[in-house]
Amino acid sequence: MGWLVGPVVFVALAVPSWAFAQTPAEGSQRVRGSSPGIAEAIEQAIQQSPTFNQLVTAIAATDGVVYVHDGECGRNVLACLILAVTQAGPYRILQIRVDPRRKGHGLMVSIGHELKHALELLNEPTVVNHSTAHNFYQRIAPRGGFSFETRAAIETGWKIDRELRRWAKSQ
Repeated sequence: MGWLVGPVVFVALAVPSWAFAQTPAEGSQRVRGSSPGIAEAIEQAIQQSPTFNQLVTAIAATDGVVYVHDGECGRNVLACLILAVTQAGPYRILQIRVDPRRKGHGLMVSIGHELKHALELLNEPTVVNHSTAHNFYQRIAPRGGFSFETRAAIETGWKIDRELRRWAKSQ
């Protein structure tokens, strides 16, 4: 399964100033792409995958804002949710990084997988910073070190992959 993304990666970082200047994807004010390519992939996935659309809708019902941007995760991971949750007024800000070489189908699946991780955190109101995010994954998905993975995110990625393939065949 070459498209399968890697685990959630714990990285302590500040939210970059550029993150707040990004244009949200048209379908959601709460899931925002940092480049036209990422925003387009989010919109396309919302249209083509009911599961992806449900994730975006569920995130919109939380107090979270998720920024998706190009970047490296380390350890040959193609995408990751950064566990540096930041409070900004009433919102919790989360960051997803995707390998800039990811495009099209693979990019949409990677983002969907990581959005599931974002929703896992956003559904837990006690997760408000990197320590509480790390502790959350230590409890529900221990793997050792600073990376985590959940069965729910893996299955979500598989489901989005199937839906996107089905949509492509119907066109």
